[in-house]
Amino acid sequence: GRTIATSAVVATAAGVVLLMLGLATFLDRLQSDPATIGKRYELTTDLPAASVPDVAALPGVADASSRYSVDAVSSFSLGQPFRVVAFPGDHTDFEAPPLTEGRRLAGPREAEVGVGLATALGLEQGTVLAVQLPSGEEARFRVAGIVQTLENDGLLAFVGRPSLLASQPDVEAQIAVRVADGADVPIVAGAIGELGGSFPEAVGGATTDDRAFLGVLADVLRVVAVVNLLICLYALVQALAVTVVERRSVIAVLRAAGARRQTVALMLLGTALAVVAVATPLAVLLEHFLLGPIVARLAAGYADLPLNAAPLQIAAVIAGLVVLAAAAAGWVARRAEREPIVAGLRER
Repeated sequence: GRTIATSAVVATAAGVVLLMLGLATFLDRLQSDPATIGKRYELTTDLPAASVPDVAALPGVADASSRYSVDAVSSFSLGQPFRVVAFPGDHTDFEAPPLTEGRRLAGPREAEVGVGLATALGLEQGTVLAVQLPSGEEARFRVAGIVQTLENDGLLAFVGRPSLLASQPDVEAQIAVRVADGADVPIVAGAIGELGGSFPEAVGGATTDDRAFLGVLADVLRVVAVVNLLICLYALVQALAVTVVERRSVIAVLRAAGARRQTVALMLLGTALAVVAVATPLAVLLEHFLLGPIVARLAAGYADLPLNAAPLQIAAVIAGLVVLAAAAAGWVARRAEREPIVAGLRER
């Protein structure tokens, strides 16, 4: 009974450790990997849209496209700003945030909106998004779908380029560059820089302002993981301490027969490893089927979180639990050695 109870405590704490490590890994990816938020390009440059063919022809460039972006407000709610993004063709070739509702835009007056914008304005598939642009013109779009995106806190709308330029001809544009597989991104960036303009910027999963925060948050999650491992250590120490009390006389006989501290520690280690053997698969199942899905659902409106712990992380946690079991056994064995042998023999 005590082994099962201790295993449950250790499994719960270890499951949280796996969850924290999975979250920390995702945050690390979010800082540098644009694919985590649906972006399929690695570089942007402020070259004019007319330079797209020149950029696309460079070695190491798989594709290039102009990307138009402008900040606007809702005509129905002027206090709600958001960002409007447009590509010349199918935007999913360069940005494909996951759909949560509806479909991709197909017509010139259709839009895909982020969950943040849909929530703020009460939008759903089929409703109208009225956009008040900086030019003073209004453009209206029928919502075709709602997407998960972290950019601008989900306050984002993808529309067709012709419709946007018709109402805002001077909208700012960048060139989005998808680097070919195996190509060296810095070399490609250098080649683009030689065409003029400022040096191309690398695209990350998060904005520059958020990357430092995400790095700190990832470190905090790793600290939480360490704290939960210490909880595992405490549970193992307490369980072994009770075991020593229950087997006090047996340990005393072993010591009287010449057993050293290492022998007692090995006996206790067997008990601790039995707990770890039960707790480890429970922890993996707990993280995979309960904790991970719960946390993923909390952020389902903004990102598709792949929170399942990687095999290497699972192996690291198992190794950590084995080390903690050995440490707990050694600590308790050392404390047991301090008790006089006679005191334990009197209980026989």
